[in-house]
Amino acid sequence: MDTDQVKEVIFVGLPGPTHNYSGLARDNVAASLNRGSTSNPKQAALQALELARLLCTLGIEAAILPPQLRPHLPPLRERYTGRDEEVIIQAARDDLELLEKMSSSSAMWAANAATIVAGPDSRDHKLHLTSANLHTNMHRRIEAQATHRVLSAIFGDAEHCAVHAPLDAAKGLRDEGAANHMRLAPQHAQAGLNVFVYGTDGSPGDPETARQTLAASKQVARQSGLDETGALFVKQNPAVIREGVFHNDVIAVSNASVLLVHEQAYGGGKADIARIEKAYAQRTGHTLTTLIIGDGDLSVEEAVHTYFFNSQIVTRPDGRMAIIAPVEVKDLYAGKAARLMEAIRLDPGNPIAEIHFADLRQSMNNGGGPACLRLRVPMSDAQIAAVKKHTNVLADAALLTQLRLLIEAHYPNSLESEAVADPALYRRCLTLLTELSVLMKLPLLG
Repeated sequence: MDTDQVKEVIFVGLPGPTHNYSGLARDNVAASLNRGSTSNPKQAALQALELARLLCTLGIEAAILPPQLRPHLPPLRERYTGRDEEVIIQAARDDLELLEKMSSSSAMWAANAATIVAGPDSRDHKLHLTSANLHTNMHRRIEAQATHRVLSAIFGDAEHCAVHAPLDAAKGLRDEGAANHMRLAPQHAQAGLNVFVYGTDGSPGDPETARQTLAASKQVARQSGLDETGALFVKQNPAVIREGVFHNDVIAVSNASVLLVHEQAYGGGKADIARIEKAYAQRTGHTLTTLIIGDGDLSVEEAVHTYFFNSQIVTRPDGRMAIIAPVEVKDLYAGKAARLMEAIRLDPGNPIAEIHFADLRQSMNNGGGPACLRLRVPMSDAQIAAVKKHTNVLADAALLTQLRLLIEAHYPNSLESEAVADPALYRRCLTLLTELSVLMKLPLLG
């Protein structure tokens, strides 16, 4: 693999027509607060497209991950028989809660699709993608196999790529993907440090809601060919997990040589942040730019509600960095988080030069901000060319226009969570996914 040509491609997850507010993740503050509200699937999908368009405008290579077919019928067919529509009607009558779980559009949060280890970091110099099993929540674990199929379809013909199946959850390997992983490197093409953040190692006092296990993180690192200098394992602060920090990307965000992190993010506090800095220096020979946000600057509660840390930090072609933040950073707490972000931008001690605010309210109402909607994949020019040859997922004006037309044609403008009981919604989703599979040259994601 020619590491001199590595660039980052950001895959944006596209919400599906069943995007709704069932409040299925009880440890997700926004999802719980908005349970039962009316969603707008069409607006959710269009907002995701605008995020991809913004990335392209900033000179970042972007791509699209399609939604999955919902309701997901295999678990329902273990209880009910008949045509697809009959199965849905029976499930709605007998177990609406289960049907809601099978109808989740949560695959939109591409940060949970997989953990990515870049070629320059691995002993075999391959790009490694480990599909996440998302075992903690039923409505998420149903994504795993379909996500693995689509990642295999996208990267299967690209040289020096290894797409790994989801880990075996029966062995205690609960894996949430890139939402608990950070890659730190001087440049995307240079060897970097992979920081794996986990919620539980089985210790007494670990929160019951902790999603990522240490064993899973270590298994991902092993099968991705990382040596001891290339991987660091850091435990989440149990207290912040209980406050709604269900993933690391709710309390920290990184890009290349920059780490923006809350002082309470990790179990060891600032000592753990110092561990990251030391490991980075030993791995790369460079100094990490660390931006530590104190509790007096922004409390954990304020960070969770604004999704300040669930922003994207990206490197533009000229080397400057930009932050893509949710509009809630401006709107909540009288703009407190926005002022803090502006102070970071004005600080000459870091390379962040721009702030862009994205309206992702439909996703945010379910607890998913800009970072949740993206999967970062460092790829060589040859790998990008292979993906472009065999699929149609890389975002350009033509694809974004065609996707918009499909969204306008097939997505409802409003949806109550109970509406997933309507077989017509399933047929609408099936029609969309059939057309998307043709457009994007991908398998139908059932």
